[in-house]
Amino acid sequence: MTSGNYNIKQKQIYFKAYQDFSQLENTLKHLEEARFSHFKFSVLGKEAQFYFDKNMRISKDTDTVKAYWNNLLGSAVNFGSFYNLQIETIFIVGFLTSIFLHKINGKSLATLSCGSYGIFRGMGATEIQATHYLKLLNGGDYLLIVRGFEDKLQDLETRLNKYN
Repeated sequence: MTSGNYNIKQKQIYFKAYQDFSQLENTLKHLEEARFSHFKFSVLGKEAQFYFDKNMRISKDTDTVKAYWNNLLGSAVNFGSFYNLQIETIFIVGFLTSIFLHKINGKSLATLSCGSYGIFRGMGATEIQATHYLKLLNGGDYLLIVRGFEDKLQDLETRLNKYN
């Protein structure tokens, strides 16, 4: 679902939620194979859900989660985590990491009240989209957020629907 009022010359944001972690992995592998280098993407998910889906014991440090994403996407991928009162500990991988972890008065932007909501809105999501995707994240879904030009995002959406 991309935001409205398209301008082909400006990049747009595409959100896709995955309840099944293996579907997300499959999508990311297809993106790599198809060499969609003109896109930037990020993945957000609850750390506890990640451990559950991977049949692993929950750990207090994020090294296991980080190692997994580095193995899947390469060691140059940005990774971080933050704590949200409503959702608990969330990991983020990809181009949005620095935005979510940007410090304001010593706190990560995403940890502030309405921080993640505000980031989604700032990227172009409608109020309904931002609320919807945060509810899905809270429920244990993984969010894939892709940034690219509208025409390319439409092609991507068609391909993603074929993968899943």
